Amino acid sequence: MPMTREDNDLLCRVEGDAPMGAMIRRHYWIPAIPSSKLEAGGKPYRIKLLGVDVVAFRSPDGSVGVVDERCPHRRASMALARNEPGGLRCIYHGWKVATDGRVVDAPNHAGDQAQFCRHVKTRRFHAADRGGIVWAWLGQGAADDQPPRFPDLPFVDLPEHQRSVTSVEVPTNWVQGVEASMDSSHVSVLHESSTQMSAGGGNQRLLMNQAIAPKLEFEDRPYGYRYAAIRQVADGQLYARVNNFVMPWYGIICPPNEGGPSTVFFSVPVDDVTHRAWFVHFNPTRPLGMTNMSASPDVWNFPPLPPGGPDDNWGQNRDLMKRGHATGFPQHLGTEDFAMFLSQGPIYDRSQEQLCSADGAVLRVRSALLKAVREHLAGRTPTLADNPDLDYRRIRSVGGVLPAGADWRVLTQETAA
Repeated sequence: MPMTREDNDLLCRVEGDAPMGAMIRRHYWIPAIPSSKLEAGGKPYRIKLLGVDVVAFRSPDGSVGVVDERCPHRRASMALARNEPGGLRCIYHGWKVATDGRVVDAPNHAGDQAQFCRHVKTRRFHAADRGGIVWAWLGQGAADDQPPRFPDLPFVDLPEHQRSVTSVEVPTNWVQGVEASMDSSHVSVLHESSTQMSAGGGNQRLLMNQAIAPKLEFEDRPYGYRYAAIRQVADGQLYARVNNFVMPWYGIICPPNEGGPSTVFFSVPVDDVTHRAWFVHFNPTRPLGMTNMSASPDVWNFPPLPPGGPDDNWGQNRDLMKRGHATGFPQHLGTEDFAMFLSQGPIYDRSQEQLCSADGAVLRVRSALLKAVREHLAGRTPTLADNPDLDYRRIRSVGGVLPAGADWRVLTQETAA
């Protein structure tokens, strides 16, 4: 049964008082900017998260802050501020905002500075620098509010040489990106050529081209769910890929071959019609080395968006397709995904879709998000945000070739989560 337009809005919209945005701001840490973009004492960066305008910066002592973009005095942008020890100083009148959002100096006020600053109301956000990303928690309502459990995902505590982090802003709603991370059948079609170009002969992911339609099996987990996409390949064997959906937007994808790097895709809402697509490539056992992810020329704008607009089919190269490329978007597999999102429109209307057997994992993404937002509307903490068994560190995605009739769970026995 198609989704109603009311549920589609509930699922997608995050700005202002939208329930989904309120739920995420309250119960989840939000990736804000790659750590490498913030220089100690350097320029602050303007960022929008779920419709909230903030500034991220790194103080001269190396600590990070995420604060309201607007100075609490006359609302000038703190992106223009001087980055000084202890915080940002607005260049309009000199008010200084610490990394935790408190005003600590107001030099144009005559009187007791300390008392005056204590009474200035500001929006205060928690910030953390983990896993090559600066994160923010936007849910603070009272001074004693404590942030939720940090998502210690498998890449977070790895050394820098075992991971790479890139992201790019995409002008479509965030859920379109989250759904794609859990859509196994599109990989065989949309990414056929990009897989061949980047894979090399030993990449098991090439086996997906032998069977486009996978059989899907699911297990609910404390963080969301994991599922196996099972394909019958040569000699009656099975190729199983076990991936994980982690609330509210993480798709943890299995390595292309044993010992290879995994990828975490996540699509973080900027506003209702824009998201930032994140790509974390990581290897938990050895240095990552040079990959098509780690070789990014700009960690704040990679992978590239399609090179055109709708008038020229988003820059699709039909000549290249005549020569055998599956999509005409050779730039990156992410570019292929972005072209699909853009073609769906700024907010995809799910009331018009017609689904099939391959879409079970996509439906579970929607179900998990809608359940969480409805729990929030009922005044409860969402189950998947505060499960006592929740342990982000143990989440693993795996793949492998199995004999006919084997249970895919044998792949997960050493990495159960």
